[in-house]
Amino acid sequence: MKPSVKWIVSAAVAATSMGMMGTANAADVRLGLNTGFGLGCQVAGVRAGLQEGRFGGFIQGVYCSSNVQGVAGGVSLGGALTFDVYQSQTVGAYLLAGANTNSGTDASLFAGAGVRYGIPLFPVEGYAEAGVQRTNTLLGPVVGPRVAVGVNYVFRGVDLSASSAASGTVGSGESSAPAQCNISASDDAANAASAAQSAMQSAVQAGASAYAGIYRDISPNISVGSTSVSGNNATVSGSISFSAVQVSNGQSVSGTYGGTVNLVRSGCGWQTTGYTQNS
Repeated sequence: MKPSVKWIVSAAVAATSMGMMGTANAADVRLGLNTGFGLGCQVAGVRAGLQEGRFGGFIQGVYCSSNVQGVAGGVSLGGALTFDVYQSQTVGAYLLAGANTNSGTDASLFAGAGVRYGIPLFPVEGYAEAGVQRTNTLLGPVVGPRVAVGVNYVFRGVDLSASSAASGTVGSGESSAPAQCNISASDDAANAASAAQSAMQSAVQAGASAYAGIYRDISPNISVGSTSVSGNNATVSGSISFSAVQVSNGQSVSGTYGGTVNLVRSGCGWQTTGYTQNS
């Protein structure tokens, strides 16, 4: 199989970590760098955030210039709460509101909107935010723009559950889903398999689109095998097969790769966290 076709497979299966968005005990943890400008004179900083479902938040520390001749800059500390108004495999749009300290002056309140974009192959995303910021001073309130851009490293599908239930497999034992879900062990496992297949299908599409200029008539086939549930974690075995035509010379290429999809419980359902390809 051509190396570049293998990359289509790699891009696809790695993208399963984007998975289905969770709402209960699986979260995304973000660590990032940013820069921007505003009333806080933000120059460069670091950020750490946590998101569960559509709700999230972050704290950050930034270095700010004073913008006054002869006055040194300082460190600003703050944070914000966020709410996603749109989510997809690659793009998220959100609202945010928060506060931060300012070196040598009063604290500020800010609000705005942001957008993040990540390529499924990588656990990295970029973001941009714009809004307004208000600072109360002795001479009255000062209102102005707040803009920030940055990049995050994302740990997806982190299990926030403090405890793990007993193990279960397809068609045996009791489901370890929360009691209010009222779901059998077999249905619980079937839901995990369905979540894995759905994520793989989305990932395959993303990988194939990335190489549209190199290969055409890409024909993928996804096969899902056995499912194993252990408390708040599950694994689903499967394989992805590809056939395609190389654009440059019309040569047909194909290949098959097997592996395991890893999932973490998310409420009454499942969220994919990664893919381990068979050696």
